[in-house]
Amino acid sequence: MGSLGPLASLLFLAALLSRELAALQAPPAPGPLPLLQALQEQAPGGRDLRALPASGQPLRYMLNLYRRAADREGRPRRDRGLATNTVRLVRASSSGGQPWAGRWYAQPLTYRLEGRPAAERLLRAVVAYPQSLPLAHGRLLCALELAAAGEAPPVLLGPPARRPRGWAEADVTPYLAAGNNSGAALALQLRHVCVRAGRASGRNDTAVVPSEPFLLLYLNDTRAGLQPRAGGPGPLLSRRAREAANLAQDLPGYLRDQGGEKSDCSLRSFHVSFAQLGWDHWIIAPHRYNPRYCKGACPRLLRYDYHAPNHAVVQNFVHQLVDASVPRPSCVPYRYSPISVLMIEHNGGILYKEYENMIAESCTCR
Repeated sequence: MGSLGPLASLLFLAALLSRELAALQAPPAPGPLPLLQALQEQAPGGRDLRALPASGQPLRYMLNLYRRAADREGRPRRDRGLATNTVRLVRASSSGGQPWAGRWYAQPLTYRLEGRPAAERLLRAVVAYPQSLPLAHGRLLCALELAAAGEAPPVLLGPPARRPRGWAEADVTPYLAAGNNSGAALALQLRHVCVRAGRASGRNDTAVVPSEPFLLLYLNDTRAGLQPRAGGPGPLLSRRAREAANLAQDLPGYLRDQGGEKSDCSLRSFHVSFAQLGWDHWIIAPHRYNPRYCKGACPRLLRYDYHAPNHAVVQNFVHQLVDASVPRPSCVPYRYSPISVLMIEHNGGILYKEYENMIAESCTCR
């Protein structure tokens, strides 16, 4: 048999494609919005976390980090400089007692590290603390000491990296790195030490309590994708949260109900407000999520800017010239971008996390 001409070859491919598509079942209905499924894993239930000690200076510190790392829509900035996708702020559990003794202030601090997912690999760990505070008659100068085992003297941490507004960051990565690999390091014990410098002061200076240092863990979450808990939303979630977790279960039906004029395949907005879901007491930023979606008819002639694969071009040809029962290509997202979320955890810690492939950026026909 001689070789087929270009048109005959195309018709032959079209016939094969027609049979292949006819044998396929309808695609499964879309599941809940992936970001909402992932966030329900972090949901602390009905507690109002704004009153926890995570508010105040730790929250302001993490908000500044978030604003440097992401825009108002939650998209990570290209120049964010984090070089990681997860940052955890861990609060200390302090022992009781009177920290002031004359001109000296000394507060022991213990940072519990158990319960962190095994997939989070430690890249860097720092403790942020106020290095200098103004007093009525001088200044309060502070440093951090690593509590040593036995009778060995404590180790002074430093020199610290300076940060705005009198804060400093002491690198404690070497003291956690070994435990990160072996799983042995479940706590970090430090001492926050300050001395009153300047003239002898009155009683008011001893009433000054420096802001408590906090531990920042810069982590790389190595999980390939989001893995929500099986069985749906947890029992502690409110009814609104459970309904929100199932949002977009019938997204095609929702989009049909919105009406609107038909047009070519293009990107559309689809806003989800965390306040409307009842999650604004623990999700700090962004205030809403716009995953966006693709809607519209794929044109008969697929332009280059649609980035449509050759399969879609042939399928379009089959629909028009061979078999109208073969569906035209579908309008679907082509490129995605991540979203950054800042949230308060159930223990009062603060978590910055980047979730990949959460915002549709362009559309294609497939």
